[in-house]
Amino acid sequence: MSHVNESLLKYTAIYRCCDDITDLKIRIKLKEIENSNDDDSGGWEQKTFSWQQKAFSKSEREFYKDEKNCVTDLEKKYHLDVGKSAESDAKFDLYSYINDDDFTLKEEFDSVFRRKCEMEEESDEEYDFKKSIMAALRNPIGHNHEFDAMFVMADLGEYVDTTWIKDERILCTLKYDRKTKILSIHPDFTNFEPYLIKINGNKARNFKYLVENVSEPMPEDERFKETELIRKINNHKMALRRQFIDTNFVLPPKNQLQVSLFFEILWAKQFEYDTIYVQYFIDLPPDWSCVDSSKLQGITQTCHTKNEEGLAHFGHVFDVVLEYNIEELGKLGIPKCPYIYFEIISKDSWSRYRTEGLTYKNLPVAKPGNYRFELQCFRLIPDSISGQLRRFFIGDCSNYSDITWIGVPKDYDGPILNKYGTNTVGTGQIGVRINVLHQSQAFLDCYRENSDEGREIFEKLNSSSLVKSVEQVLQAFKRARKNMIAARKNL
Repeated sequence: MSHVNESLLKYTAIYRCCDDITDLKIRIKLKEIENSNDDDSGGWEQKTFSWQQKAFSKSEREFYKDEKNCVTDLEKKYHLDVGKSAESDAKFDLYSYINDDDFTLKEEFDSVFRRKCEMEEESDEEYDFKKSIMAALRNPIGHNHEFDAMFVMADLGEYVDTTWIKDERILCTLKYDRKTKILSIHPDFTNFEPYLIKINGNKARNFKYLVENVSEPMPEDERFKETELIRKINNHKMALRRQFIDTNFVLPPKNQLQVSLFFEILWAKQFEYDTIYVQYFIDLPPDWSCVDSSKLQGITQTCHTKNEEGLAHFGHVFDVVLEYNIEELGKLGIPKCPYIYFEIISKDSWSRYRTEGLTYKNLPVAKPGNYRFELQCFRLIPDSISGQLRRFFIGDCSNYSDITWIGVPKDYDGPILNKYGTNTVGTGQIGVRINVLHQSQAFLDCYRENSDEGREIFEKLNSSSLVKSVEQVLQAFKRARKNMIAARKNL
């Protein structure tokens, strides 16, 4: 029995049915394994089932033969069908339950009950993603869909004296969604190894069976007509789309990378004064340019803060399109990264403006996607008492000749940037969301194929984001200190 894999998993397969579901035919081949040396040379019991074809079991034949047992229209129909059909002399009883049978409703009720029990058990536990996926695979078609079901069965019972003790086993379950034309089958059609059934009783019995798709292929002329019809329908849909889509689609130049940045300043909180607004400024290195330079700076509306956290919701959106000459990558090496700078300003009832916080962020231009940042702000503390009095009585807004000083000044090109002795204080936070979109013709094909050239372009762009901010340096210092303390403990 080495060719039978006892651990072969039965899983649900999903098929989209382009043709009529009534053309579906499956064949079941069943065989009892007598000994470990059993082979596939013979002894198979087989039967072919069409979609929603009713085949009766032994017990059903006995029941429907007696006209007194048949009350409903369906039972009366089955009484006539049993009378017309010939008795089977097959060793194993292979039969089916179709959509009209009570068995289908019973199985659906039991499955719903089982799922509810599982949900109640999981409600007291943590959410298990793997368990949820497995439950979805067991029931791929939801109950809100209109589907037909069919069960292919085998009665593997035995005679006890002269009494037949039935043992019904589901060999294959089929569900067809009439709306989406999706067929689910459990277990899937057999490719190589047969499925195994074990019966543990007074006498252990083992069976193996195959589920085969024996549907007749579509005739060549019909297939050609269908392909031609689908082609005409698709062409008609494309023509309709062209009526609504502008054909003059503007592409960037061949050697340029366009990075579209869509910003949203979400909120600001925990600042000293309320009634605040935000000014922003994007600093571009020499090798970057902007389609519309007027969008590199702007200002939000003024918001009032009322809760305990001093939270102000802005929802201010703006977009910028940046351009980079890809041909310069080889000449300049690692490109410098654009930065965006924020200044949070408060305005009181006497029109006094005060800088509440400063912060900055290197723009994630290297990789398209959605990014969200919570940026910690700080402000400079005046060295003299007069400066502090000026902030309180008059305001201290716009006292910075170059706001890029809080990060890496654009005119600075030295190996070390020393800001020692600068008096600062931490203030509040602002939330920013950035969506990044790339558009270029230069590396479209090589990026799609994930070639070395495409990877090199994005690796160089990504390297530009490695310029360390003050916050990143502090985090690295904390990690190094933690590792050093851990190393000392081990000595």
